[in-house]
Amino acid sequence: MKPSTEGSSSTSMDADAWNKEDDFVLQLYSFKDPLARGFEGLEELLDIIESLDEELRPDQMHLTARPQKYSRQTLRERFHKNRIGAGTGTILARSRPPKVSVWLDTFDGETDGVRFALKLRISPFSFLHQGGKASEHAEQLVSLVRAVAARLPLAYGLGHSFTDFTLSRKPNEERSRIPQRITEAFWLNLYGAHMQEELGRDRVLSTPASRMEELPGGAVLWLTQTTPVDFDSEEARAAQARSLIHLRPDLNPEATLAALRERSLAFAPIPMEFHPDVAEILRKEVDFQGLLRKRQTVERFNRYQPPPVAEWLPAAQVLQTDMTNVKASVETYEGLYAEQLIALFHTEVPEVLQTIPEALPALDWRLWHFGWGEHPSAEKKEALISALGAWLGRYLVHKLGGHWVPRRELAETAVVVEDSVWLPFLRARHALQSSDAPLDFSCTQFVREAQRRIRTTPL
Repeated sequence: MKPSTEGSSSTSMDADAWNKEDDFVLQLYSFKDPLARGFEGLEELLDIIESLDEELRPDQMHLTARPQKYSRQTLRERFHKNRIGAGTGTILARSRPPKVSVWLDTFDGETDGVRFALKLRISPFSFLHQGGKASEHAEQLVSLVRAVAARLPLAYGLGHSFTDFTLSRKPNEERSRIPQRITEAFWLNLYGAHMQEELGRDRVLSTPASRMEELPGGAVLWLTQTTPVDFDSEEARAAQARSLIHLRPDLNPEATLAALRERSLAFAPIPMEFHPDVAEILRKEVDFQGLLRKRQTVERFNRYQPPPVAEWLPAAQVLQTDMTNVKASVETYEGLYAEQLIALFHTEVPEVLQTIPEALPALDWRLWHFGWGEHPSAEKKEALISALGAWLGRYLVHKLGGHWVPRRELAETAVVVEDSVWLPFLRARHALQSSDAPLDFSCTQFVREAQRRIRTTPL
């Protein structure tokens, strides 16, 4: 059942915020290996990359585990370290926003004849229209393609939203770098001589396009729109459909446009109306899943409601301690068990080192996302239950002013906060009973329910 709007955590956002994980990708492929002429062949491509505008120009290179400052001389000296099987892989990157990476890869050509690929990736995609520079950036990308084509015969290329490109991929296309048959029209499209032979050069040159340009080496470049920034708009989808149907008259026009419109839904923001007690946990998962599955994930989480908190009692029902040394028991909970949880998670969840509210959803998400409720070892799970329960109880004591009531049976051990009794070890056991239990029985909801029952604590 979808939670009511009242009391829910609703987050609306603009398109850039919703699509913040999207990147722009430019991919160029050639049947010719520039390294056939030695490092000098690669240097011609480095000339092009170094001529990019400063805001896109890489300043680092990845030759070892750690990035190094880009230097053509250092790259020449250490290029032999870039061997990947029968090919090479060179990654140039940018250390400042926007995030830019350029991949220069060579292959053996056995699978599809491709011997070289240049891939440019810009993150975030929204950079392309920031500052009103959409046309300027589009022209720079086209100029880059033109410059590469002047130095290396190109067989195929595309420039588009990475997410939309991924959504367009068919399972049987994954093994080939060059499509065996045209099934999509992107913002930027480049067809080499072999693809023009397949489609018919005259047909390619007469494609309805925003720009059509014959490149050196026989390739043809064409754009569906003047810039890539509104690739998911109705106008852009109509332009993509027109171009694709022209090249593939066997396709159904209505079905082609409908499929493109369906893909556009992934980029249309919808409100995040999450239950407030677990909203931060769910938002972490949305961010992790990324844009590809964002809409479906948000729609599913908008319907989610956690079970009511049941691990508490009125103060009148608290069981008295049956431990002979209460102080020693508390020291065990807080000084041993809770510290074990901190030792286990402090690297991935540094917030657990402090008694801060942000630690709760951060820990809950980690337990949920990484399946700690399905730990195969019963012994280790029991140890984790003790550690989680103690850390949660310590939070109630130090943050909400509670006090421990130790019991021999950990599940009965309580923290009394004003006129209510909370059972952190029982909550921890419930939270670790299955894969989704860390969400259904989160520490975050448990603490917030305790806060609501404290007369003197603001909600």
